[in-house]
Amino acid sequence: MNKPESSKDLVLVHHARDEWAGNIIVGYLRDNGVEATLRSPPSMAPLDTAENLSGSDKVNGIFVLDHEADRARELVKEFVNTVTDDQVLEEAAAQKLKLDKETVKQLRGALKEERQTFEFLGWIGAAFLGAVALLWAIWPAWLKIGPPAAGFRWLGVILLLLAALFAGSWTSRRLK
Repeated sequence: MNKPESSKDLVLVHHARDEWAGNIIVGYLRDNGVEATLRSPPSMAPLDTAENLSGSDKVNGIFVLDHEADRARELVKEFVNTVTDDQVLEEAAAQKLKLDKETVKQLRGALKEERQTFEFLGWIGAAFLGAVALLWAIWPAWLKIGPPAAGFRWLGVILLLLAALFAGSWTSRRLK
């Protein structure tokens, strides 16, 4: 595709609420054969609230070539309406997911595996915090630095042990 001679050949077809939404819509337009670009000022960091407060239509504006503007507007309207219409999403999900005994069994199995994974991660976290508390208590020579003041060191040990106990308690409560 030839590049336009100037930005005057580009037409604003949509103003995205943020850079991420703009990139998704630009990708949708490109997938449907419309060359589009997202314009956001380079002086502003992504996700900066100044973008939203600037009031400029050019911030996160989706631009297309003049001769593709009508088709692009139709595609954007279709995309926005489809994505935001909860009833359409619910109907599509119901059509794709047929709930029978086998599907429910698979979902329960997946949920059980997920719980086991979080249980394992919780106990790993508790063990890690306990090990760090032990290292702070004995302060091994291989650290090659002098131990902190005794009061600070034992306060750290106590806080790490409390964190390990909290992680273990939280993990065991989550299993019930």
